[in-house]
Amino acid sequence: MKDTFAIIYAGHGNPLLGDLIAHRAVSALPLAGRYRTIDVLLSNIAQSGIRDVGVIMQRNFQSLVEHIGSGDAWDLNSKSGGVALLTPFDQGLGTGLYRGFGDALFAKRYYVDRQHSKYALLLASDMVYREDYTRMLEHHEKTGADITVLYSRELRLGLGDPTHLSNLHIDESGWVRGADFRPVGLEGGCFNLGASIMEKDLLMRLVENACAEGKYDFVSDIIEPALDTYKVAALEHTGYSSRLTTVKSYYDMMRDMLDYDVRRELFYDHGPVYTRVMDAPPVRYVKGCEVENSVFGNGCVIEGHVTGSVVFRGVTIEKGANVKNCVIMQDSYISEGAHLQNVIIDKDVVVGPDARLIGTPDAQLVVRKGSIIE
Repeated sequence: MKDTFAIIYAGHGNPLLGDLIAHRAVSALPLAGRYRTIDVLLSNIAQSGIRDVGVIMQRNFQSLVEHIGSGDAWDLNSKSGGVALLTPFDQGLGTGLYRGFGDALFAKRYYVDRQHSKYALLLASDMVYREDYTRMLEHHEKTGADITVLYSRELRLGLGDPTHLSNLHIDESGWVRGADFRPVGLEGGCFNLGASIMEKDLLMRLVENACAEGKYDFVSDIIEPALDTYKVAALEHTGYSSRLTTVKSYYDMMRDMLDYDVRRELFYDHGPVYTRVMDAPPVRYVKGCEVENSVFGNGCVIEGHVTGSVVFRGVTIEKGANVKNCVIMQDSYISEGAHLQNVIIDKDVVVGPDARLIGTPDAQLVVRKGSIIE
């Protein structure tokens, strides 16, 4: 993998995520009590031996810049290479409103041009899964493919999700023969995980040709048309994978974090997931509190009743508060007597005494960052 560099497209995210991406990109969404979703991709990259990573950002990228920093949390802070934060509006080539991954790559072609590596690994940032990308490169070289894509038959999105995903038609020899967009949650799909590898020169040729025709989507305008001319191989990812497209998909993924087997696969079986270090004391469980099947970040103070919830760093839940099946993000404060169920509380929210916030398993209530609920 020393001859491979990676590019992550940290786009803004699907508008159906609503207030969850009002102040952040989808790749900066909090995960499992103390992580961000991009931590999983960066950990995959680092543990695969890739040392050069470009992160193309679009809007609301300040929190992502602060989180990634120099890349030292993932050992990607070398003097030559490491993490490059490719923010918009630089060199007069980007407007910040990219019309797709292809458009973003065209705007940042100066970064690609100066890479000396032979291969480019392209990654979408709205997917969460663990993968050793050396498998992709080995499969790519073994098959003699021009492009290799990663897919899953087990992508975690339920019926009723309004979004569609790229479904690959793969023959018995593992070659991609076609693609369509189909609703998620249907059995038998080979869903594209937004990861592909190809030679750098081929990548830029495809991107420049597509953009010259006013086509900017990486999958439908670059990968799919290439099926007629190039050999496109597919490699199956097995195990947990999830895509963030709606509020419910985020909520369901947080609920997945309560499953021991999912946590073990994501955070232990494939090596640790690294994140920005934020020193804080352990969780303080005050006498009289009740906790059941929940995940907590460090620095929390728990006095009330919490069940089936994911609670992030620095959250206080006072005595008499009842939190059930919720996601409570960093530094929020749940006052005495408050009752919360099926709610996503963003960062720095204060829920006043005896407040009641009730959502449903299919339609969660989202409280915007910094809100005060009395």
